[in-house]
Amino acid sequence: MYITKDTDFETIATNYPYLIAPLLEIGIKVIECGDVKWGTLGEEIKKLNLNLEEILEKLNKIVEEKGGPEKSFNLKL
Repeated sequence: MYITKDTDFETIATNYPYLIAPLLEIGIKVIECGDVKWGTLGEEIKKLNLNLEEILEKLNKIVEEKGGPEKSFNLKL
């Protein structure tokens, strides 16, 4: 399982950017005011009173189809 209730939004935005649109479709914002939101996916799902298991299953299915996390790197300049 790639995405869990403890996955933070920074990890999603960095490693799984293709999940941002599906999350927006169900009402979960990963980015607000141009910055990555603080907190975990599980906290937000609980706050919005959504079905955790259903959302995790959907997101992990998308990740499987996409082949896992995107490779990324940060340049320290």
